[in-house]
Amino acid sequence: MTLNKQNIKRCILFIAIFLGLNFYSKAQEEKTISAAIYNFTHFIEWPSEDASGDFIIDVIGHKSVYEKLKEITTGRTVGKQNIVVRFLESVDGISKSHILFIGFWQSKDIAKVVEKVGKAHTLIISEKDGLIDSGSGINFVIRNTQIKFEIKRANIQKYGLTLSKELEQMAFKIY
Repeated sequence: MTLNKQNIKRCILFIAIFLGLNFYSKAQEEKTISAAIYNFTHFIEWPSEDASGDFIIDVIGHKSVYEKLKEITTGRTVGKQNIVVRFLESVDGISKSHILFIGFWQSKDIAKVVEKVGKAHTLIISEKDGLIDSGSGINFVIRNTQIKFEIKRANIQKYGLTLSKELEQMAFKIY
């Protein structure tokens, strides 16, 4: 990724979200997670065969993150693709998507998520300690009252995705 003015602004915003924001309420936590999920689209590259149609972000079992993410992404694109955010009640609703966020209460189903995603080019994001070792590519964790994220390169690369160095530099921990 080239660091032009627009990318630098995004990077600064992204850093501010993760390094400077304490959350004091569930609403703030959901806003931070939703903004981060949207911003990940700027730092991950999907294979060219996934660059047509809509850019799909699925949220499993976390209605408030879904609602905030839908609000943030309205009218936005990833490249030339319109962003579409879908809410799934359970893993049974999983179909092809670019990003799949697993809400805390659905975390018990991570093995089913990984199985259903199969070999699709999907970034799996979670929000529970330990899920980075169970198949998630990015996992949100709370450290010192701040929301941070950890990355497992192998879990991102196995789905054919390319991770930017800039995103790695922003991570709390990389495996």
